[in-house]
Amino acid sequence: MRIATLGPEGTFSHEASLKYGKSSPISFANTIRDVFGLVADGKADIGIVPVENSIAGTIGQTLDLLLDYKLMIKAEEIMPISHNLVGFGRASEIKVLYLHPQTYEQCEIFIKKNFPKAEILQTSSNGRSAEIVANAKDKSKASIIPKIAASIYKLKILKRDVQDSRFNVTRFFAIGRNDGKKTGYDRTSIAIYPQADRPGLLHEMLGEFAKRRINLTKIESRPSKGKLGDYVFFIDFQGHRAEKNSADALKNLEKNFFVKILGSYPRKY
Repeated sequence: MRIATLGPEGTFSHEASLKYGKSSPISFANTIRDVFGLVADGKADIGIVPVENSIAGTIGQTLDLLLDYKLMIKAEEIMPISHNLVGFGRASEIKVLYLHPQTYEQCEIFIKKNFPKAEILQTSSNGRSAEIVANAKDKSKASIIPKIAASIYKLKILKRDVQDSRFNVTRFFAIGRNDGKKTGYDRTSIAIYPQADRPGLLHEMLGEFAKRRINLTKIESRPSKGKLGDYVFFIDFQGHRAEKNSADALKNLEKNFFVKILGSYPRKY
């Protein structure tokens, strides 16, 4: 099994890939779109992509790409997120912090309390943050990164677990050409495009699940990339799409809306 994920080495995506694929070879891509492309082109069997953080929220690009590509969600991984302050000197010497935007968002209280005057420079990934600090070898420059990145780039951990919430976790999707087999403890993700707004639209959609006692675990709207006010609804629900209740609900929805099944896969929570 060949895995593609967001690089360079040392990202939380890297950690999630190791958890999912263990000793499988990993190709590192520059962007989430590139991960989808590698799988779609057959250069990787599985792509590991972030979809949701419990603090920062949904990764919108991942949802958009699930609509754009003919790929399916095969599995989910839940990763506890531990951020670590790293550098070459003491914390009191730090004047510049290289941070991925989501890392900043998840550690903002710590940063403002401890480094109110530090210059914040955004990077494309936690791996890139680690790489910059490692190459600089400057006591005034530091970053906040995963433990795996500190190990790879041989950076000293100055303070562990600096994330603002101890309940910080990120959900990742494993994407492939097929989704998962029914296990009895599954989740299904779908996208619904109503195409035209009207009163009672949301009630009509959600009612198909309510009357079958199907539990929705998430509902979110994203712009359709068409006219303003035009939305696609992304829904997660408990159960496999092959189960009778799920199949009946999806069949009825397809009579009135555009529905794309993004995949059924074993639940991790």
